[in-house]
Amino acid sequence: FEELYRNAYNLVLHKYGELLYNGVQGVVAEHLKEVAQSCVDCPDDRLLDELKRQWDDHKTTMVMIRDILMYMDRNFVSQYKKVPVYEMGLIIFRESVSGHSRVKTRLLTLMLDNIAAERRGEQVDRILLKHTVNMLVELGVQGKSVYRESFEEPFLDATRKFYQDESVRYISQNTCSDYLRRAELRLKEERGRVESYLHESTLERVQELCDKEWILEHYTALIHMENSGCAWMFEQDKVQDLERMHRLFSRVPQTLKEVQKVMMDRICESGKDILNDPEKVKDPVSFIAAIQALKQKYDRFVKESFKENKYFQLAQKQAFESFLNKDTRTAQYLSLYVDDMFRKGLKGMSSDVDVEASLEQVVTVFRFLQDKDVFENFYKQHLSRRLLTGRSVSDEAEKSMISKLKNECGHQYTSKLEGMFQDMKLSE
Repeated sequence: FEELYRNAYNLVLHKYGELLYNGVQGVVAEHLKEVAQSCVDCPDDRLLDELKRQWDDHKTTMVMIRDILMYMDRNFVSQYKKVPVYEMGLIIFRESVSGHSRVKTRLLTLMLDNIAAERRGEQVDRILLKHTVNMLVELGVQGKSVYRESFEEPFLDATRKFYQDESVRYISQNTCSDYLRRAELRLKEERGRVESYLHESTLERVQELCDKEWILEHYTALIHMENSGCAWMFEQDKVQDLERMHRLFSRVPQTLKEVQKVMMDRICESGKDILNDPEKVKDPVSFIAAIQALKQKYDRFVKESFKENKYFQLAQKQAFESFLNKDTRTAQYLSLYVDDMFRKGLKGMSSDVDVEASLEQVVTVFRFLQDKDVFENFYKQHLSRRLLTGRSVSDEAEKSMISKLKNECGHQYTSKLEGMFQDMKLSE
């Protein structure tokens, strides 16, 4: 090694750098012609292994040559703006071997066939594929992206075609829930593929492509699918399915607006059923209890399925306000519900926590009311009757309720109610 290094040093020192550089270039090119031929002659099932062997040998050789010609690299190469020796070796390999007309297309086909087989559930040699990908990445020297041009673009085209076909076939043969599970699995597989053997730069592009083919192209059909779509999931309390839909659709945020719209429609429909139910309309307690049950049902969706997303919270609020304020009886019935609660409903509750929870449920319905003054008028009448007849189960609970109303609407709103309490205390 020392002798070779000294000989190279002397050649450059005596101005024979050009001769040495061109000579090395010629020898490497000549050797790689033979390598290229061995790859051309190699059958398909052994081509990736052959390329791996030749590439590893070539890199080892070029490192040794680079070390011997270090002085030339530092002086002649940098002075005359030549390509450094190691990179020159990569470029020749790129042009003569991996880029050979009878190697390049076979290499790409083999890689894409392996990936297609893996998508079908077959086992493939991921380590060999990773090695091949690394070779293409390393060959991208002197401003050329071999990986992107020779592999990534065709890979993305093939992936797009594969998932276009599969998603269309899958949506026509399966329920919405099954489709969402499949989409989630495929997205996870593609991420795993990039992490295992493709280059990290591919991740964002392949995920965008999958989001488009699996979600964006089919989200409307999925949401409105009969007997398994979004409306059906709400009716059947499919919290996990809706959570999966939200998780997937969040990747393409504009798709969530349609889910919010369906949720609002379902709330309004269910609300309308309560308002039109002759049995419930006769009984204020079961009327308000039904509304509270509906609220709790959708609270669970908003919390567990939609992770308290503010747009779903807003959609829920708007839907309840919409149907509750269509009927002027709601304010009166809510006051009657509270009256019933204070006269007998709280009796069975053993702890203050239960009482507070019941009062809080009243407040959640109260928040939806636009005609809060109508509620206040009824509440005054009912409160005064309770106070005069001494029928209230708990003064503490009465005060707590007024305090909650005060927090919602301010001091002015509850001043008369508080005044009534004071008067009763003084008269006692």
